[in-house]
Amino acid sequence: MSLLIKLLYKRIGLITPTIIISIFAILASLWWNAQLSTIINTINAHNFVSIRTIIIAAIAIFINMGLAYSLNMCSGWTCETLAHDLRMGYAKYFTALSLAEIENLNAGEQLSRLQNEIGDVSGFLGANLFTIVNDLIKFIGTFSWMLWLNPKLTLLANIPTAIIMWYTVYSSKVIGKATYRSQQANAQMNNFADTLITIFPVLRLFDANLLLQEKYNTALEQWESASISQESKRAKLMSLSALLSCIPLLLLFLIGGTQIIRGTTTIGTLYIFINLSGNVSGVMMNMPGRIAMFRGFSANMKRIEPFVSIEKRR
Repeated sequence: MSLLIKLLYKRIGLITPTIIISIFAILASLWWNAQLSTIINTINAHNFVSIRTIIIAAIAIFINMGLAYSLNMCSGWTCETLAHDLRMGYAKYFTALSLAEIENLNAGEQLSRLQNEIGDVSGFLGANLFTIVNDLIKFIGTFSWMLWLNPKLTLLANIPTAIIMWYTVYSSKVIGKATYRSQQANAQMNNFADTLITIFPVLRLFDANLLLQEKYNTALEQWESASISQESKRAKLMSLSALLSCIPLLLLFLIGGTQIIRGTTTIGTLYIFINLSGNVSGVMMNMPGRIAMFRGFSANMKRIEPFVSIEKRR
């Protein structure tokens, strides 16, 4: 992952503000939920909600909107810049080669890397890099605040999270292996296609079209089978993960409702736990797929690392 470290270090000036905005965004979200809890408890007590409370809640809403917009803008700009650096680094590597080295290159392999590995890495950077970071910040911030509000409810409702985390590790490995097999089959098919293009005149001379067509169809079927297997395993494992993620929410209703009846907590506090449960259990639900994608991203980065030249940050 040294290539990723180089990319991140080169654009540390963009990455740092994005992470800082993400931290402020979760703090603003928690502040808004605290205001909403106060309003719910006030109404439940049949009291009048003051104008000051309404104004503070409105301010919290606008701050959340501004931070969400800023986070989307900064993360999108940063990810596209990282993807641009990667593509330019790939191009710079080839411009530095001698003519003899260029003649020895396999055009099919390099085209496959450009269309598959570089494309997949760029897609991951744009869609998942800061999503994973933001989810981690949400998880830590929300779970810590819940512990401060009601430690008993937080711990009891999230005991299944340990089971979900174990399942996450297991399923991510299975999905990661299936993804790697699919990528390997795709690379073999592309290499075979390049070989066909290279020896096309020989094929015509010896009339070997049918023989090589069978070989190509075999490679194509292997790639198709590996891709179907990957998507099938991902769907099955993610479905069970979604089922497991419902357990903490059910426990919140059961334990939280019991505490309200006994008077040890309020409806507003329970609403906070339900409203923010996605920041905890939702992250766990999405984690198997995210880890699997990151494993595929890591494998692609290792494949293209020798062919990417990244300048050091000045």
